[in-house]
Amino acid sequence: MSQDTPSPSDYLFAQATDEVRRLKRQSEFFHRFTSAFLESAGITSGMKVLDVGTGIGDVAFMLAERVGPRGTVVGVDMDPAMIALARQRAQAAGFANVSFLQGDIGHLSLDDQFDAVVGRLVLMYMKDRVAVLRRLRQQLRPGGVLAFQELDLALAGTSLLPAPLFEQVGERLTQVFRRAGLDTQGLNLFPLFLEAGLPTPEMELITTVGGGPDWSGYEQLVDITKALLPLILTFGIATEEEIQAETLLQRLREEAAARQNVVMIHGLMNVRTRIA
Repeated sequence: MSQDTPSPSDYLFAQATDEVRRLKRQSEFFHRFTSAFLESAGITSGMKVLDVGTGIGDVAFMLAERVGPRGTVVGVDMDPAMIALARQRAQAAGFANVSFLQGDIGHLSLDDQFDAVVGRLVLMYMKDRVAVLRRLRQQLRPGGVLAFQELDLALAGTSLLPAPLFEQVGERLTQVFRRAGLDTQGLNLFPLFLEAGLPTPEMELITTVGGGPDWSGYEQLVDITKALLPLILTFGIATEEEIQAETLLQRLREEAAARQNVVMIHGLMNVRTRIA
């Protein structure tokens, strides 16, 4: 593995120039899917919840609304800049039941036990996911819930009618994750949970589907493409001239309008289990 190639534990978007903006737009796009996920995981009023890989706090804020004033949420992330911004956002929004800690969840000392531990798009970036899951189980009270919503690229770039540009963009992004050594097969979470000694998990795959030139999914594709452009170039997947990032959104919309197709950009695999 070369010096320029990220290890499987790297967060691929760490060097993105506009990562905060991308995360905010991503959170808006995923909001309804994550809300349904938290509902199915049983996150309710009065619970104490740990949000792993909290980033700028979007999932933590959704949790805070669910647990209400009688509950508490602790968000953990390795990036001090993200944690600082999450704290600023929490204060500005008036969330008194949320706190944030900076550190590696695999080694961070947490004195308290939680009713639930959740995370969104975080396990795929962890070097030893089994060890992390075992560590997180120790943070749960009896009857506690462990739940993650993770990226699944099995159906990425699928189109009902041929959409060459859309399919090409999806394939390029899938190659980045694969060449970086990241596991984007959601089904693999099942044996991971079992290997970690956890009870058999419940799972479901949610696939984001859209059509028409105004679908916000195209903005997601472009945001990710721009953020991962350095890696696309490093891996030799495509050149800047081939990607033409500044006109990519317009061209995707033009293709959608001309072909009137329906597409899938990626899936979200929900996995959850309850500790006895």
